[in-house]
Amino acid sequence: MTPATNYIVFQCYGNESVFQECANALLSLSRVYEGGGPAGLEVWIYTDNAAWFQGFRDCPLPLHYRKIEQPTLKAWRGQIDFVHRVKIEALRDFARYRTGNILYADTDVVFTSPIEPVMMAIAAGKQYMHVMEGKISEEGNPVLKKLNHHLKADRLKHTNGVLLNEFAMWNAGVLGFNTRFAGELDKILAFTDKMYPQFQKHVVEQFAFSVFFQAAGKVKTAAPYLIHYWNLKDVRPLLAEFFKRFKAKPWKELVLLSALIQMPVLMQEKAGFYQNRSIADKLLKKKWAPKMPDWDEGIAQI
Repeated sequence: MTPATNYIVFQCYGNESVFQECANALLSLSRVYEGGGPAGLEVWIYTDNAAWFQGFRDCPLPLHYRKIEQPTLKAWRGQIDFVHRVKIEALRDFARYRTGNILYADTDVVFTSPIEPVMMAIAAGKQYMHVMEGKISEEGNPVLKKLNHHLKADRLKHTNGVLLNEFAMWNAGVLGFNTRFAGELDKILAFTDKMYPQFQKHVVEQFAFSVFFQAAGKVKTAAPYLIHYWNLKDVRPLLAEFFKRFKAKPWKELVLLSALIQMPVLMQEKAGFYQNRSIADKLLKKKWAPKMPDWDEGIAQI
């Protein structure tokens, strides 16, 4: 067996919907590799319920588990009690005992291309995040506007002298780095602990990653290799129905069936729904929900 030098890391705990997202991500990884997975890779899942994954039949992916229970999760949320702080602590924990290339992903991702180019770039010293969302000072959305006002008020700077609002915000649903970079995680954690009490928004953790990844060099986008559907939680009932119906099937068959869940199409459908809502639907705050597919018809098509 080829020794692992590449790692994919997930954190998956709490609601079953998160486990179903993670399983869908794993199925998409196998689908990219025609049923298996890349050589020299280990997949690590930080979870409070490893047995949920062990119910899959014949899964060829090299799955490993790091058990995390409520006391650990509470400690990792820190004195600031910030749920996204757990990600930083999990990565610090993981990198402490390993050497190699780490690709972290939130559970709500779909792999779309082989990841060897990403791992090679990480080995060469590149850092990855999912997509750039805009420079803070340009105030491209309401959250960035609030963050910019907060940073400008105190003219906060990075240690290299750059004003913090001159950095870009990147989506942290995907993070790629070599363990040579792992010492920066301590700085990311300290930055988060200092900033969150002053600006209690969910973006503080991803801003911390954005600042220190950019300070180390030009960040590369992981978007050509993974879709991060962070704004599509509406599909959770569809995933629940999929796994209720098919989870007991062999992995290779599940990989094929998982192609019936087309996240890009669903994202487009949701965007179209909100763009074309009538005035009455807007007043009633009508929300989009995915149509449950005809699974039998879908199976016939593939």
